[in-house]
Amino acid sequence: MSGEAGGWMWLLIDVGLVLILASALAYGAMAWRKRRNPAVDDIRDRATENLYRRRDPESRKPRLNQGPK
Repeated sequence: MSGEAGGWMWLLIDVGLVLILASALAYGAMAWRKRRNPAVDDIRDRATENLYRRRDPESRKPRLNQGPK
């Protein structure tokens, strides 16, 4: 690529793509905030509390080998 392309390539990369990225991030943040629903948050929080209260089946003490029966 020749040195003549440096000016417009700089403009494209350093300005254009940064603006596109900033716009995409702003749009994603607004869409995420708009999607939040207090009822869904309550259901999620209750489900998380139930998971913490439920006993882990793998946490039982291992049985010792009692020999042949």
